[in-house]
Amino acid sequence: MTHTHPEARDEAGANNAPSMAPRHSEKVMTEQPAPQSLLRTSPQTDKFDVALAAAQLELENPAKTKTAKVKGVSKKTGKDFEMSYTYADIGDVLASARPVLAKHGISITQVPMPRGNMMMLVTRLSHEGQWIEGDYPVCQIAADHQQMGSALTYSRRYALTAMIGVAAEDDDDGAIAASPQRPQQSERREPTGPSAAAQYAADQLRQARTKDEFTHFWNSEKEGLRQSLSDGDYAHVVKVMQSEAKRFAPAEAANASTPFDEKDAA
Repeated sequence: MTHTHPEARDEAGANNAPSMAPRHSEKVMTEQPAPQSLLRTSPQTDKFDVALAAAQLELENPAKTKTAKVKGVSKKTGKDFEMSYTYADIGDVLASARPVLAKHGISITQVPMPRGNMMMLVTRLSHEGQWIEGDYPVCQIAADHQQMGSALTYSRRYALTAMIGVAAEDDDDGAIAASPQRPQQSERREPTGPSAAAQYAADQLRQARTKDEFTHFWNSEKEGLRQSLSDGDYAHVVKVMQSEAKRFAPAEAANASTPFDEKDAA
């Protein structure tokens, strides 16, 4: 699969357009943008891949210096429970990862950017002109600045640890998933229901305007979604995909109208 950086795509579109900017009298388009890849790379990544692999041999999980408490109701027993977990905040992650990445010539860039009605965090790792970058949904743009700042802090930590392959939390997500209430900590856990990443992927499927757009997004992103989302989140996206696929093949049987393999139904 060939990934195209959004800047390159914008430049290509500008070359074909009669004008690079709309006239002041024209209204700004309010139509939702076409789905784009959540993961993009430079045309070549051979040097980057070698550098990242070498860095990952030296990277260690960051020290977990923060503690959060979670209160909730057990889905199995119906009883209240309270537990705590330790985690590394974004400062801990950067303090641990930066020296190793810099040693191997890898730089980190994290920039929030609006996409449609969502604020996205674009995280890029670069090495000798080669790079890989990914999007992580932060929150709705309508959120107030305090909510956006809190969500951005969480997103920076989550996106960076996922890209460099380290763990910033205790492996206790299964226990915390038992209907937790709001943690007693400034950095909040993911809410119940589909995560922001799952919701974003589902929205991209809903916004696809042609069968080609729909099929391209799903075929290019399903493996990444399968690996990065929880089982419940991935099942939610698959359910949306199966439902939305019927828009492009209303007369066909449900199984024939979905551009996915049998494993996606699991």
